[in-house]
Amino acid sequence: MTHEEQKTASAPHIIVVGCGRLGAELAMSLSQQKYSVAIIDSDHQAFQRLDPNFRGQAVEGEGLDQDSLERAGIRNAYGFAAVTTLDSINIITCRIARDIYHVSRVVARLYNPTRASIYQKLNLQTVASSSWAAQRVEQTILNPGLQSVHSAGNGEVHLYEMIIPETLAGKKINDLLPSGEAVISGLTRAGRAQLPTNNQALETRDILLVTATTQGAAVLQKLLDQAVKE
Repeated sequence: MTHEEQKTASAPHIIVVGCGRLGAELAMSLSQQKYSVAIIDSDHQAFQRLDPNFRGQAVEGEGLDQDSLERAGIRNAYGFAAVTTLDSINIITCRIARDIYHVSRVVARLYNPTRASIYQKLNLQTVASSSWAAQRVEQTILNPGLQSVHSAGNGEVHLYEMIIPETLAGKKINDLLPSGEAVISGLTRAGRAQLPTNNQALETRDILLVTATTQGAAVLQKLLDQAVKE
């Protein structure tokens, strides 16, 4: 095992399928955050898009090929993103990751918006192509309980939808917010939207609109993860 592999051995492992501009940017961003990253592409020249400082694993192969997925470490994957320019590849590879290897954090790039209904029927998390798609995919992988609906700047701040689980019912909004990293923009309850106060108690299935930094989103996600375990 190399020195770099030793450093990332205990880090959450994320697989990216497709080393186009989006895939290369996503893989590099995750690698810089000390995640263990493997990126798959059938064209070895595609890996030239990776930053010279990328320290993850480049796997030449097809994303549909289970051998390629195995070499990329799919059995230990924490997250999985299929970001090729072919919706059919993205759909199938994500289903393999989710349904065969039981990866819980799976995101597919939606390249052709007319196919959105297909993704919805398969209950796949998607991110449409855009100038900030890499940040959107990253946030969706790392924060599955928070659905990003808008991004500001270069993705430093996102607007999220956060569905309140039963275990957080009765908590006050102010108890959930990481100080200085998140603010509440609105609350939807039983189909009706409102501007809540920070002292307002939450109910199961409330939908909060939360504007948060990357750090704030991580804190909220940890809270959601703990709530699910309780």
